[in-house]
Amino acid sequence: MADLSSEPKTLRDAFAATLDWWREAGVEEFVEDAPGGWLRSANTDVPGGDAVAQSAATPPVEATPEPVRRGALSRFLEAEGDGQHPGDPAQWPTDLDKFVRWWMESDAVDAPGAYPRIAPRGPAEARAILILPQPQEQDGDALLGGPAGTLADSMLRAFGFAAEEIRYASVLPRHTLRPDWDAVAAAGYGRLLLHHIALARPERIVACGERVWSLLAHGAAQEPQALTTITTDSARIPVFAIPDMQALLRNPASRAQTWNRWLDWNDSPR
Repeated sequence: MADLSSEPKTLRDAFAATLDWWREAGVEEFVEDAPGGWLRSANTDVPGGDAVAQSAATPPVEATPEPVRRGALSRFLEAEGDGQHPGDPAQWPTDLDKFVRWWMESDAVDAPGAYPRIAPRGPAEARAILILPQPQEQDGDALLGGPAGTLADSMLRAFGFAAEEIRYASVLPRHTLRPDWDAVAAAGYGRLLLHHIALARPERIVACGERVWSLLAHGAAQEPQALTTITTDSARIPVFAIPDMQALLRNPASRAQTWNRWLDWNDSPR
């Protein structure tokens, strides 16, 4: 075997070729299960060398995990002595205009927050109601006031709805950081959403995101996979599900898939 130790260039080429071979095989990192003392001194006579080696070989102490922070909405829903949240269903307004005022003003609806409450908008008896989980962070004084609103308007126009024929609503009245959706469902916000739908009497429901779909099913006591219509005192309203607006903004393929699903759904008998 040739002695390559005295031929730096040849040794360097051989070493590079070896790395290339492993890289072609899909191996790009050297990993061992056991921790190693990477900082161990080559000279064991160096003062403190053993201490450095021992420190490097000692596994780090695991930090105590921080307690999970509960948001203001979760604390609000769990508070005792403040009555029911989001209010007593027997006291919910039965007039749509009064419901919107109650939605904006009642202390029973949600906890105070850094973001403002935003009212539903659009006509009663709309051709469709688009329901969001909550207002967008960048919304001002109207639902879907940012880039997501431009996309929603274009999508609904492609579906065949004029802007004045759409009602916009949300499950929560204000943008909320990290809402506990299980607690939201258990508190009755799905039932409150159904109450709003019954007052608004839309022809169709467009449920934006899995959270809305699940809350509609929970409020209507249906399995999510079996949810096709919502039954109110006056009508059976078909439901069409779309991804949440942020997913639609990010993913053109998701928009195309939603369009194709809409064509199939809109043509199917109900």
